[in-house]
Amino acid sequence: MLGVNQDAYSEVNLDYIKQQHIHLSRRAAGGGAVYVDHGNLTYAFVDNDDGTDYLNFKKYATPAINVLHQMGVNAEMTGRNDLTVDGKKFSGMSSLKIGNRFSCGGTLMIDVDLDRAAKALTPPKTKLKSKGVKSVHSRVTNIRQYFLPKYRDITFAGIKELMLKEVFSTDDLTSIPTYKMTASDWQEVEKIASGKFTDPDFIMGTKRDDDFFHGEHFDGLGTIEISFSVNDGIITHARIFGDFNKANGDLRAIEDQITGVPFRKDSLVEAFRISHLSDNIGQISPQQMAELMLDKQFREVN
Repeated sequence: MLGVNQDAYSEVNLDYIKQQHIHLSRRAAGGGAVYVDHGNLTYAFVDNDDGTDYLNFKKYATPAINVLHQMGVNAEMTGRNDLTVDGKKFSGMSSLKIGNRFSCGGTLMIDVDLDRAAKALTPPKTKLKSKGVKSVHSRVTNIRQYFLPKYRDITFAGIKELMLKEVFSTDDLTSIPTYKMTASDWQEVEKIASGKFTDPDFIMGTKRDDDFFHGEHFDGLGTIEISFSVNDGIITHARIFGDFNKANGDLRAIEDQITGVPFRKDSLVEAFRISHLSDNIGQISPQQMAELMLDKQFREVN
């Protein structure tokens, strides 16, 4: 499953997943690509935005961390949205805001097929380098091996119960307010799912055909990638990708702003300055964006 702003052609081994009949999908939320099978437990909170909690990953990771500590896993939050144990990642989080409501959740890798995950995912080298690893397999881990003996054979349903009790501070599941989806609710879900989210254009995007592809991982923000072409010293085309969590940003507005601009630092800085970077990507400066395009050290070789 791809994050909304990611490049399918650089993040996934398309030949492998086709051969293995692995389904490719894209969510509307930001963040990075994840391999999801029956060994991966996904959870999400839906909340009102009071101006403080949107993108507050720590708040919504805390219940999961508390439950895992109870189960014997020395879990901790590292970086902007990862949960790790012994330096290895077992959970990534993402968020999506629509109007005054937002979702925030993540995955828990419990019994995931790590070999298939490593072959299916092909993150940019800059992202792996930022984590100090050479491959997906060396970076991630399943967490069942860390469970205390009494939890070693716990089912996913059992973990869900522990999570619910933690979130609602109760030992009585029947005391938790519960809404049961109706047939009509599910029809609405299916209607949404069968529209945009099955559209090949949304899932795959357009294969990039530019002269350059630069990428870098920025602490606290994520990986930003720019595919661009230059002709006679002028930028003729640009596209922005990444696993940053600003899911609703207008990347096209930034791309249009730098297209037609001289490929020089002063011109690029000015173009990025008026592109509302904080609203559309996150906390990144015009100078950093300009250097990302100009400095050859950021070039990704496919």
